[in-house]
Amino acid sequence: MMRRAERVLLIVNPASGFVAKDIAVALITRQLRRRFAGLSLVHTTSPPEALAAIRQGLDQFDLFVAFGGDGTVNSVAGALIGRDKTLGILPGGSGNGLARNLGIPLPWLRALNTLVSGRDVSIDAGEINGRRFFNVAGIGLDGLIARQFERDARTRGILPYVYFALKGYLEMPAFRVRVSAAGGEFEEEIMIAALANFRQYGAKAVIAPHASPYDGLLDLCLLRKSSLRESSLNVQRLFAGTIHRFPFYRSVPFAEVRIRSLSGPIPFHFDGEYGGECTDYEARVLPAAVRVRVPAVKK
Repeated sequence: MMRRAERVLLIVNPASGFVAKDIAVALITRQLRRRFAGLSLVHTTSPPEALAAIRQGLDQFDLFVAFGGDGTVNSVAGALIGRDKTLGILPGGSGNGLARNLGIPLPWLRALNTLVSGRDVSIDAGEINGRRFFNVAGIGLDGLIARQFERDARTRGILPYVYFALKGYLEMPAFRVRVSAAGGEFEEEIMIAALANFRQYGAKAVIAPHASPYDGLLDLCLLRKSSLRESSLNVQRLFAGTIHRFPFYRSVPFAEVRIRSLSGPIPFHFDGEYGGECTDYEARVLPAAVRVRVPAVKK
């Protein structure tokens, strides 16, 4: 039986997703103790708690495993930026966007095998107004959905997102913005401005078909508001990975970008977490920012 010399800190968010964490954690810790040189476990219910636990363990552990949803993974990954440490992911949320993008199996029992036999790669990260993200950040409808989900959702999963997306689409005005990047400056009227490190949100919705977390760039994906009928006819392209053929879509790769609203404050999110409302946004890529364990390449 393969045993790795790494010491593991397992960070668990018991409130995320639909997984019964008490039973799962018992099985996970038993497997990790068999496969690794050492293991410690911490429970956390907030990003500050996760950050504090990781900082205390930087000198003691090699592999930091996040068992929870996108918020938990974001917190752990953010604390490891620029560190000679490895992020491990056991999907336990409702979206699991980063795990999906990295090809990590969504059933946590299968994801355990990735921790033991996987390979380590370095991925880019993004930063928007000082907030770090690893998958997708967004301005406009994305931000409004995140705000309403945080305030009003009584359950997790895709259905509340669909409800808030439709509600937000009907209620939210279009915003006119000025975009400044290395390639020049232009104005656009947007419904969404997504800043993508990976191709998709959670749930297989592909917002940035050409994005890569290994190229030292992010993709700025701009969607203008169209009629509800036109948008409904093209939603299938979002899930088919052909959103770039949508006539109201535009994509711009960038290392740094500034987005200034000409229509007042716009809500934003980072990896699904609501970040507030601003009129000025500055975003940049952080190349090869964090090392993460992914499935081994099949021979």
